[in-house]
Amino acid sequence: MIAEFGKYLESIEFYDYWIHLYALNSNFIEIYYNINTRQIDRISLVNYADLDKYLSRIVIHTTKK
Repeated sequence: MIAEFGKYLESIEFYDYWIHLYALNSNFIEIYYNINTRQIDRISLVNYADLDKYLSRIVIHTTKK
């Protein structure tokens, strides 16, 4: 449901997981896929401290008018 209705933002490898970050209804949601088992281990709401691991991947594009 999250992948279908949420807006995909980013994926990172973090320890033994691929973590997919989504935005859904003004919330950030992480889906943790275990790299070894290829199964979803956890789905959780993200707090602002959790977003630190994504900061190096954030790119802000500007448009000039």
